[in-house]
Amino acid sequence: MQKCLKEINKHIAALEQQKEEILSDEAQNSVTKYGSNEEIPASEYDFGVTRGAVKDIDTKTRQLRHKLHLANATVQVPEFGITIGECIILMAQLGKEKALLARMARREKKERRQPGFGSTVEWAVLNYDKDECRTKLKEVGDEITSLQMAIDRINLTHMVEVEIFE
Repeated sequence: MQKCLKEINKHIAALEQQKEEILSDEAQNSVTKYGSNEEIPASEYDFGVTRGAVKDIDTKTRQLRHKLHLANATVQVPEFGITIGECIILMAQLGKEKALLARMARREKKERRQPGFGSTVEWAVLNYDKDECRTKLKEVGDEITSLQMAIDRINLTHMVEVEIFE
């Protein structure tokens, strides 16, 4: 069965939610508490069944994640000429650059500092053009947006053969 990368991601999220629910039920039902003058109440918890269900979910999740990782490592994003995985790395790098540029763009051209009590006043001046910094900040922001849009397009259009969907 052919599924797009977005559908695979959604299925992984659903499997992880299902596993969380099983583990939550297990945490609540794997031990029975009762008073000293009470009979031990019956429990529907089954260790083997629960472990089997978790293992099944983990297997499906692992197989689906592998399909995604293969796609990320091999599928080219035409607009950028690099793989999805490289685009993801590039987005993280650009995100860090954007944060740095935003801090630089917020600085005053000339700042007065007094390092400590009784110290002489120091001045700090920028050694860069704030307008150039703001221009670069906008360019980086636009590139991040373009990368995200290109990845989203690939995630919705690139089809992968999967046998796991129920």
